[in-house]
Amino acid sequence: MKLKPGDPAPLIRVQDALGRAVDLAELVRQGRYIVLWFYPKASSPGCTAQARQYAELRDAFQQLGAEVFGVSRDPASAQCDFIDKLALGGGMIPDQSGLLGRAFGVGGFLGLGALLGLYNRDTILISPQGKVEQVWRNVNPFRDAQVVLEYLESKMKAAGQLEAASR
Repeated sequence: MKLKPGDPAPLIRVQDALGRAVDLAELVRQGRYIVLWFYPKASSPGCTAQARQYAELRDAFQQLGAEVFGVSRDPASAQCDFIDKLALGGGMIPDQSGLLGRAFGVGGFLGLGALLGLYNRDTILISPQGKVEQVWRNVNPFRDAQVVLEYLESKMKAAGQLEAASR
């Protein structure tokens, strides 16, 4: 089932590629936004561009109270190579079992995900209230991070929180 804005987010506990616990429920309790950007394959051209953008904008996301995680069905070893190669600094979740993909309704790449073990390029934003805030399906890997950041900045500005977040 594909989630839509306003739905309760599945607040699952998983491990990142470096073996650290990522507890989505705990991040929500801390009042954090969570960005999950699902991608097909580590080190492919589009995924590399998308990962670089998120890495370059990491500080801006953190200033807005957002934690960012890339999610693919790649094994942790492939994601660790990806992290090292691009100096990503972590934030990658190997979802070989498909638990997160199923929970967030992320389909298979080009409709062949079950066969190829690849995710569509979808991005999910979870609010600090534990709800799905926004869903972007089949995103452009060259613009995704900027689109999500601009959405968050706009939301914070409208709520009068942007100035407070940047202090």
